[in-house]
Amino acid sequence: MVLGLGLDICSVERMRRILEGPRAERFLARVFTEEERAYCGARADAAAAFAGRFAAKEALTKALGAPSGLAWKHMEVPRTSGAPAFRLSGVAVEAMSRLGAEALLSITHDAGVAAAVVVLQRIPKPVP
Repeated sequence: MVLGLGLDICSVERMRRILEGPRAERFLARVFTEEERAYCGARADAAAAFAGRFAAKEALTKALGAPSGLAWKHMEVPRTSGAPAFRLSGVAVEAMSRLGAEALLSITHDAGVAAAVVVLQRIPKPVP
């Protein structure tokens, strides 16, 4: 059962301007975890990698209904093999637990934008 849906897009060029701007470090420290910063920052097109993760976090926020107290770093998109997924903490974990949900994430890049969609689905109960 679908419990929430979120979609977001982020301009890669806009992210590039942020990364080249005077407040880049402040923005990165506020929005991304150390692991995300290390991974994305090492990529040839860091702006695209950061834009995809930013869109993912925005999409999850929308799917959850923007719960009070949710922070950017409560939502992490670590580098894993296979499909992208979230590592959650804080208010994000609490909100997902209240819903009894898990998040499915898809990220794509094309035509200068990064897009992400999040579907929250009910965690199936084990069959006895």
